[in-house]
Amino acid sequence: MNTEFNIARRLSSRREGHRAGIMERVATIATTISLAVIIVTLSVVVGFKESIDELLTGASADIVVTAPQSRGIVSPVTLSRSQSIEQYFDRSDVERYSTYLAKEAVIKSDDNIVGVMLKGVDSLYDTHFLQAHIIEGTLPRLCGEPRSKDIVVSSKVAASMDVGVGDRIEMVFVDGDNGLLRDRFAISGIFETGLDIIDNILVVSDIRNVERFYDRSKSPITGYEIWLNKDADVAAISEQLNDNFFDLYFATEINAEAFTINDIYPHLFGWLATHDVNALFITVIMIIVALLNMTTALLIIVLERQKMIGELRAMGMSRRGVVRIFVFRALFIISRGVIIGAVIGIILSLVQHYFGVLPLPSEGYILTTVPASLCWGRWLVAVVSTIVITLIMMILPALLAARVSPSKAIRYE
Repeated sequence: MNTEFNIARRLSSRREGHRAGIMERVATIATTISLAVIIVTLSVVVGFKESIDELLTGASADIVVTAPQSRGIVSPVTLSRSQSIEQYFDRSDVERYSTYLAKEAVIKSDDNIVGVMLKGVDSLYDTHFLQAHIIEGTLPRLCGEPRSKDIVVSSKVAASMDVGVGDRIEMVFVDGDNGLLRDRFAISGIFETGLDIIDNILVVSDIRNVERFYDRSKSPITGYEIWLNKDADVAAISEQLNDNFFDLYFATEINAEAFTINDIYPHLFGWLATHDVNALFITVIMIIVALLNMTTALLIIVLERQKMIGELRAMGMSRRGVVRIFVFRALFIISRGVIIGAVIGIILSLVQHYFGVLPLPSEGYILTTVPASLCWGRWLVAVVSTIVITLIMMILPALLAARVSPSKAIRYE
């Protein structure tokens, strides 16, 4: 084994200014480009998933409990706040939960009109997401005394109504008898998430500002937002809650259902699933390109080294030994390409992750920059898979080298 390895290493050496053959360089470059593209593709696809999931979870929560008709979205269909429901939230994997109440409204001015959903939240609401996306002003004071009539609106709503921080706006609501109710609010802040499904309609305020439009004796809420611990299994917890709510319905006729982000926004995650297909397609194409170039390069190397193969066979080296030489030879070529490709791919991903140099139109892609996740585990799998698959395929041209006849190869010039 050491003899074959040393021969392969000497054939791959770069001493005394010796340059690699053209096909060897082509194979190395092909492997480099292929792996770099695979790493960047994985980084972007995973980045899209993580970024959109973070946006949707931040704008809502890990799990939302509403009436089944609402399907977890901000809607005017209400529940009655109940200790029977809240008892199931007392578990170790739940970080916090809060209630919210929504009401459809129209923002009206002399020149324009915009339909929105006023979402009232309480003091337990996780404000970190909105705070991170405030571009002007501040969040409203929640559940303080006296009651604040401040609201935060999106930059799109503010631009449509030509209003800014400090301006007062009028909202028109429809009550249960189809009558019109009016109220005035002050804009304390403007946010921008990049998600049209949020920015086009969402207005956030103190929950007491929304309760005024409902029968308070029924303790109305649109639902509960539940934030889980970092490593919690969201799907499993949602399923457990729904099992509990199923039993609760037959015991008390309280009808509630838990929804995950995937349940609430299936079209977005379906769109992301197409990116998985694209990533798989690109990965397969890049590996095929690398394999074709490596196979061609090794076949040419075998033809160039026929005399050496004949001499080694004449001196008693077995066919298996010849195969090992060219497998090691392929390994050296692959290693150079893999190392360079991994370095280039990771550097490009790091640059995009930390500096966001490549922008995106938010209208078509939701996000404003190309997301790049530092998915080290997936990168390692990509590197190892590239090496293993390529080496397995290199056995075929190596076996061809072992079939060379010693007598004919020695005469080969």
